[in-house]
Amino acid sequence: MAVDFEDPKSGFRHWEVVLFINEEVTRNGGGPGFYLTFISRPWKDIEDGLKSIVADAQVPCTIKRACAWSALALGVRVATRQREKQTRRVQQLNGQVKEHEAATWTLATDLQRLRDERDEMISELRSARDNLKQVLQERNMLQRRLVEFKLSEQQLLAESQDADYPGTPPWPSFVEKPTEAVDPGLQNGQYAVSPKKAQMASIKGLPRSLP
Repeated sequence: MAVDFEDPKSGFRHWEVVLFINEEVTRNGGGPGFYLTFISRPWKDIEDGLKSIVADAQVPCTIKRACAWSALALGVRVATRQREKQTRRVQQLNGQVKEHEAATWTLATDLQRLRDERDEMISELRSARDNLKQVLQERNMLQRRLVEFKLSEQQLLAESQDADYPGTPPWPSFVEKPTEAVDPGLQNGQYAVSPKKAQMASIKGLPRSLP
């Protein structure tokens, strides 16, 4: 028997087909030798092996037909193996596609989050800029008020000095005011008495009999 009925990797789904192939191999004088020799090899090796038998004139035609049936069975097996391999490859690719989609979704979410953070930061910077502009304006206004207050204070001080010395400009701060002359009597240790005080003293010394 060339093909095993219970082999799940044979590629055949119907046992009637397997039975017919085995009968043809046996009827033509063949056996499981060719099938078992190339059971795990690629189709290229199977075809090369069949060619060497078909091209050999010393090999009977019945054996050539038996090997051809075995090669047909091996071709189905190879096709099944390639289909399973492609199926696994497709599953792997689908898994990679899903992973890429998940990674893309994650990146898109992160990108949107970064955009939102950027917009929020821009809004905060604009608000800070407006607040700074307002603070600078208030500072300039306070500086102007301070300058006006100092000028007003100096003007009031100047008017006060003019009231103390009418008609006479105030003494500059860098010029010393002239000191009053010292009475010669003070130099001798006597107290100086003004004329007005002396007159009052003389009046007080008069008797009270005056009408």
